Amino acid sequence: MTWIFPDSMIPDSMIPDSMIPDHPLGGQPNLGVQLIAEIQQAQLLMVAGFVMLGWVLARRTIKMRKRVNRDAKAANKAIQQIRERKEPPVPLCDAPAETQRWQVAMFDLQRELKAELDTRIVVVQTLLRQVDQRIEHLSALESSPAIQMPTKIAGGQHQKVVELLRSGHTAKEISAQTGLPLGDVEMTIATTKLS
Repeated sequence: MTWIFPDSMIPDSMIPDSMIPDHPLGGQPNLGVQLIAEIQQAQLLMVAGFVMLGWVLARRTIKMRKRVNRDAKAANKAIQQIRERKEPPVPLCDAPAETQRWQVAMFDLQRELKAELDTRIVVVQTLLRQVDQRIEHLSALESSPAIQMPTKIAGGQHQKVVELLRSGHTAKEISAQTGLPLGDVEMTIATTKLS
């Protein structure tokens, strides 16, 4: 698209005198024609740049598509080969006899180890159940108000418990003779050092 400016649109006062060359026929040259020529040259350069850019991008796109098509064909061939390959129904069925014997021995070992692990798992689960039951029993005893912890026995009775213990009496007999609770007597016996 070219722009044509009539001479009357560009006033001579806007163009400096140093830019106005002398016309060979005399008078001032047609400045509008020179301006149009410069504008057309700039537009042509811009169009040429766009054409070069389009050409480079088109070549790049075509190369990329060729590469993608090549890669897709190679991948499809590989997938087809994998699908066509037939695997034997049993692993190592076409192996030498020694290898097959080794495989059978490994399967036997696997079964034995699995059985041993299963047995140990059952034992651990049983022990955990017993621990849970004992924890529940202790929690029930702890929350029961009727049970009292043993208390320390006073000096005179402590001496009597120690004398009865040295003479060979059991905790129940000592408890019956002294009238002390059995727990207190057992606690005294456990904390007393006999020499």
